[in-house]
Amino acid sequence: MSQPVKLTKSYIDNLRPTDKDAIYWDSELKGFGVKVTPKNRKVFLVMHRPKGHTGAAKKYTIGTYGEWTVQQARDRAREVLTEGSKGNDVGAIERVERQRKSSDILTDLVDEFLKKHAAQNKTHDETKRILERELLSKHGKKSIHVVTKHDILSVLEGIRDRGAPYMANRVLAAIRKFMNWCVSRDIIAISPANGISLPTREVSRDRVLTADETRAALMAAKSVGYPYGNIVELLFLTAQRRDEVGDMRWSELNLDKATWTIPAERVKNGKAHDVHLSKDALALLHSIPRFVSADNVESDLVFTTTGNTPFSGYSKSKTTLDKKMLEVLQKMAEDKGVNPELVKLTPWRLHDIRRTVTTELSKLGVAIHVADAILNHKSGVISGVAAVYQKNAFIQERQDALNKWCDHLNKICATTPNGVDTNENS
Repeated sequence: MSQPVKLTKSYIDNLRPTDKDAIYWDSELKGFGVKVTPKNRKVFLVMHRPKGHTGAAKKYTIGTYGEWTVQQARDRAREVLTEGSKGNDVGAIERVERQRKSSDILTDLVDEFLKKHAAQNKTHDETKRILERELLSKHGKKSIHVVTKHDILSVLEGIRDRGAPYMANRVLAAIRKFMNWCVSRDIIAISPANGISLPTREVSRDRVLTADETRAALMAAKSVGYPYGNIVELLFLTAQRRDEVGDMRWSELNLDKATWTIPAERVKNGKAHDVHLSKDALALLHSIPRFVSADNVESDLVFTTTGNTPFSGYSKSKTTLDKKMLEVLQKMAEDKGVNPELVKLTPWRLHDIRRTVTTELSKLGVAIHVADAILNHKSGVISGVAAVYQKNAFIQERQDALNKWCDHLNKICATTPNGVDTNENS
């Protein structure tokens, strides 16, 4: 073993490799040294025995010369020795931390969360879709211990930037629920979602589409076509929720009886719901081909581009729909002698379709309890014992109402070849 010498840059630069590892100790700080390997790799290290520990001294590797300067390495060695004087084995602590950060992978934890906690939740499918698409797609391979508030904020900002501010709120809610579950399981001590405000302030909506907007939306939807355009058409024809329609299965449909039964696990209020299919809804569904995979397996999903997962490109498709709607509205204005440049499309959401249908059903004389049964609201106008019988109540009234609404939609959409409305009072 060589005599200690003050390690300097010039001294280390002049060290040459031998046929085995050689350690050169620092005279300024006892235990600090540099190891030179036969391949001329120079590595800083420090030898120490933490207070209260018995046995051989511990070797702590600081880092490679070049990545660390001599002074930086000496300062780090001094920190290690100081911790050792307190009884702390820095190397052992860091090994535990590295192991911790390579465990509890986000993908595995989300899978466990969905199976053990969220499986009985009525919003399980939506929570699963949100976490997989928005969180795991970007951070799924990370340990939860290295996920930061900045990571979550970045996810939310990306959703807002693509024009889906309300979805950003839904995503934050799902991430909070998952992270709080991890805290409750003692996987993490503090949720990185703590202190994050809702990305968008939500207000109670009362947006109802006008007759012209309804006509334009349906014309645009036909232009967009499968799958998104057909989803929009069925939203108008059935007045059900976006994901209930978008996640529709062929196995839920009885086209011979013109009935669609949405199972309880896919319904917001957790109750299976029968939906009457009008003649236009039936015609639309009959026109949709079954998705068949490369190995000739039919998918049960009605609206899919993969066969394995429901359609999910709502934000981008809504932008396309709005663009086509505006074109239709401007053409209507031009045909009526109005400057099309003055026409603007007031922002709207797919959920506004349900409110629009409810409003129009009222105008058509449909009783509020029948409209409520059609929409399958979580808490309807009928409550108590009577609500138990709601599922099978007003079947004929609901069928009549949706058939009447279908006829009314056809009147709204009645056009001449150049797209001008022929129903002045619609």
